Formats: sequence, structure tokens, C-alpha cells
Amino acid sequence: MKPTQTKTAVYLLMVMAGALIFSACSPAPEPVEDGNFILSVYTGEDVVGATSIGFDELMAKDGRPVLLNFWASNCPPCRAEMPALEAAWREYEGQVLFVGVDIGPYVGLGSFSGGRDLVEDFGITYVTGNTINRTVVTDWRVTNMPSTFLLAPDGRVHDIVVGAISSSRLSQKVSELIAASAN
Repeated sequence: MKPTQTKTAVYLLMVMAGALIFSACSPAPEPVEDGNFILSVYTGEDVVGATSIGFDELMAKDGRPVLLNFWASNCPPCRAEMPALEAAWREYEGQVLFVGVDIGPYVGLGSFSGGRDLVEDFGITYVTGNTINRTVVTDWRVTNMPSTFLLAPDGRVHDIVVGAISSSRLSQKVSELIAASAN
């Protein structure tokens, strides 16, 4: 490589590294005012009381803080975090409502039938399903998969986790949500 090419390559790497650092430090976006959608339930009909329900209606009916997780069946990080989400759901079931939304077909990472099969394969018991509302991705400003929103009982966003979450971090975030919701 010529000295000019080396300098150009180093410069480009520095710019890309800076962009990556900047994006990692940027605050996660808040969802828009109206993030309601109809959830067609794969699992959790016993909690929902129906095969489909509006998300706002579910929140109002339930009254607990909510962990809202957007995922896709062909998303490796989504698949990796599902066992941790299921374990946390079993631990915090009485205190926090977990809702998973399969948006795979809208982001090119799966199909609804693939999502339903995945939920069955993993033995997921928390409320999970899909929505026919394609705008849910933009309404909630889901930019990466998976994306998890921790919501106060009144629907305000308490925290957002972008990317797969570990069991320990998930427990920490859910505990913080419970504590904040008790105040």
C-alpha cells in the first residue's frame, strides 16, 4: 500500500470508529405518542383473555409495568435472549407484564409462522404475538433487533435496551422498573 492509501485507510477507520462510538453513546429514542397496535397472540391468552388485544387496552387492563420486547425469528440476538426473558418472566410474573412482539416480516427477518414456531420451540409462556400494524416499527422507533422497552404502568418509557440483554442485566433493569413504578 502506498503512503497516501495508508493515510486514507487510517482516516476512514478513525471516522468509522468515531461514528460507532457516537451512535453507542446516543440516547435511545422515545416512542411516539401513539404507539398502540393490535397484538395477535401466540402465547399468553390466559393473561390477555383473548386471541388479540390492543396494546393500550392491555396496559390499562393489567396495570403492571411492562417489558415490551420487539424481536424476529431470524434474528440471532433475539433468539439468544429468549431463554433469559422467559426465566425473568417466571421470576417477575406477578410484578411486571412481559410482552413480545414478532416484527420479523416487517424487517426482513422472518415470517409470522416462523415466529410462532420459534415461540413454541423455546417454550415461551409470556404474552407474545404479532401485529398487522406495519408502522409499529416506526411508531416505536425500533432501529435495531432486539429492542426492549421498559414501561411504567402509565405507559411512560422508563428505559430502553437495544440489542440482546444478558440475564443479569435483565434482572437489574426489571428490578429498577419495579422500584421506579412503586414510587
